[in-house]
Amino acid sequence: MSSRSDVNADSRTYVLDTSVLLSDPTALRSFAEHAVVLPLVVIKELEDKRHDPVLGYNARTVLRALEALRKEPCADLRKGIVVNSQGGTVRIEINHVDTSHLPDAIRAERSNDTRILSVAEGLRRDGHHVVVVSKDLPMRLLAHGALGIPAEEYRNEQVQDSGYTGLVEIDASREDVDNLYQHGSIELFDHDLPVNTGVVLVSPTSSGLARVTVDKRLEQVRGDLEAFGIHGRSAEQRIALSHLLDPEIGVVSLGGAAGTGKSVMALAAALELVMERREAKRIVVFRPVFAVGGQEIGFLPGTEAEKMSPFSAATKDALDAIASENIIDEITDRGILEVLPLTYVRGRTLTDTIVILDEAQNLERSTILTAISRLGKNSRVFLTHDVAQRDNLRVGRHDGIAAVVERLKGESLFAHVTLTKSERSPIAALATRLIDDGIL
Repeated sequence: MSSRSDVNADSRTYVLDTSVLLSDPTALRSFAEHAVVLPLVVIKELEDKRHDPVLGYNARTVLRALEALRKEPCADLRKGIVVNSQGGTVRIEINHVDTSHLPDAIRAERSNDTRILSVAEGLRRDGHHVVVVSKDLPMRLLAHGALGIPAEEYRNEQVQDSGYTGLVEIDASREDVDNLYQHGSIELFDHDLPVNTGVVLVSPTSSGLARVTVDKRLEQVRGDLEAFGIHGRSAEQRIALSHLLDPEIGVVSLGGAAGTGKSVMALAAALELVMERREAKRIVVFRPVFAVGGQEIGFLPGTEAEKMSPFSAATKDALDAIASENIIDEITDRGILEVLPLTYVRGRTLTDTIVILDEAQNLERSTILTAISRLGKNSRVFLTHDVAQRDNLRVGRHDGIAAVVERLKGESLFAHVTLTKSERSPIAALATRLIDDGIL
């Protein structure tokens, strides 16, 4: 057992819980020169999640990585194995399982979290500079608030949010705006903007709407764009429609608060592309299997169809707002539209399909990228999301979809726009604003 004087004062021991590994299977190698400790109960939790439809892939990936480490020459996971060029190590902790040194209120829980905290407290008593790392807020509160052990949220997936909305306003001369209308495109001037960024050109007497092309020009966005009878009411909605209807953009991201028209516009564009333009053959709406408050679909009663019924309601509402009863009957009879749990996407290749990944704020970055990787020939994906309304407690505001947007912006196959104008009632708009401000 190490004494306090034996431990390097600059070295930290990161005790990881299962939520970290399930969100990022590469986390074992992400802690630089420091030691990563996995309590034995974490291995058991990974085993329990191996066949989970949502988390199983990541659980199996971590277990395979640990197995590969175990097979290295002279490797001993009990003592620690170097896993990166900085000398960082990973080990499985089989000691410190006695919870008697924990406060009675925590010990009484007898949960896996209690066992993880027991390991962290035991290592701290041995003189290690311990930090508990978790994606779960309650776990961090227990570690730091109740035991005084430093605790951090796992941030490797997080990105610095640049505030990119996909739409900017640029001052221009009347001549510039006139040239945009006359020629359909103009030079971008001195502005360095990501490709597919929407631009509102404003002159003292007129204005125009455009977007940035691959060759760094401004291409006019027409105000009369229409998707299955849906018109853009604002500059941001018109930019969104131009992205959705452009076959050269494979991934379109629509962010914004509830009621801004994300789902309606995505579905209307999909119907336009399938039923009118014949650019694809079907529409598949994938929805994360989380109810409000984080309940997973597996805990809901009934068959798969019955479980999906409440999750399909939002898509049905959007369809009712777009199409007549006769059109809806045609969509149903031809089997054009499916609403499925996201678990169905793994292992599939989706060809000739418009994929709508709805409520994407509830998805880890790896899950979103996996869904995108399932796209086959002649397929596109529309992502709709509102980071203020996350029901998956493992996903933070600045990881998941936010990380995907930040890392894909500037790619010619990607476009994003944040919608801000609510199309719902003033009461609904008020509630949404209070949620966004953290008041409700």
